[in-house]
Amino acid sequence: MPRLTGVLFAIAANGLFATSDTLVKLLSLRYPIFQIIAMQAGVACIVVGIVIWRDKAYRLSAIRNPKMLIGRGFLAGVGTVSGFYAFSLLPLADVYAITFGSPLVVTVAAAWLLGERTGLARWIAILVGFSGILVMVQPGYAALSLGHLAAFLNIFVGAGVILIMRTIGSQENRAIMVAAVMVGQLTASLPGVLMSHAPAWSDVGLVTMSGFVMVSAQFLLLEALRRAPASSVAPMQYTKLVWAIPVGLLVFGDEPKLHVLAGALLVIGSVLYLLAYQRRADSRLDSLSKVKSDRSAPSAQSQCLEGKKLG
Repeated sequence: MPRLTGVLFAIAANGLFATSDTLVKLLSLRYPIFQIIAMQAGVACIVVGIVIWRDKAYRLSAIRNPKMLIGRGFLAGVGTVSGFYAFSLLPLADVYAITFGSPLVVTVAAAWLLGERTGLARWIAILVGFSGILVMVQPGYAALSLGHLAAFLNIFVGAGVILIMRTIGSQENRAIMVAAVMVGQLTASLPGVLMSHAPAWSDVGLVTMSGFVMVSAQFLLLEALRRAPASSVAPMQYTKLVWAIPVGLLVFGDEPKLHVLAGALLVIGSVLYLLAYQRRADSRLDSLSKVKSDRSAPSAQSQCLEGKKLG
């Protein structure tokens, strides 16, 4: 039951992320990217501050991994700038489909940096996934824009976030984790002070909703990861594509492109294979650990009985 609840939380979180991204794309028609980040993060900080005060997480002693949190904040700042910029130039579905490649980079990084074993089948899956990205962007046939480059940058930012969440996700207070994201975003939005202008009253509601929806999604995703394993939560990000296609068509007039959908299917399929492979590997490790503990239990019991005889 906790696993199912975690999966449902993940679906809801990704739906809220997609809603926030849609509002950002709408706002980008009238405001600079840095100003949108500042306005959205400013609203979100109010919510985070309330949660931190309620959880009494405002003491420095509550922070267990300061360096990792700084890294999380830095990646949040870079990822928000590049992501918002990509949304301002490309359809939502295109940006999502490209950034789905983050787990592929994580697998490669884990093999090179962490020494995790990666067999031939997994390398083939990784290559298939990266070929799917090439299908989406069609190098040589379509001109790559700065929006594509920004989306590519988010692949690596997303991979860094995944690696950090693997390390400290279960150790840090959830409010502190989200606060690190907000600090990173506010720092990245500093250039917006020079180029911003007062938002129209008609847009205040959009800004407020965007910040509230975004921070709610952050908390929901952390809660999902606490209730279900990452292998169950991660695939739920693909539900954003289900949202992006009809919204892009109805709201922004972006017709879905066949090559983007085909490439996205290749990426999603390869990542799902890698997640299934990892789940099977984890299950084998758990089974081996259980067998070892079962074998050691009788010997410990016999030693105890032997001790009683000697006594």
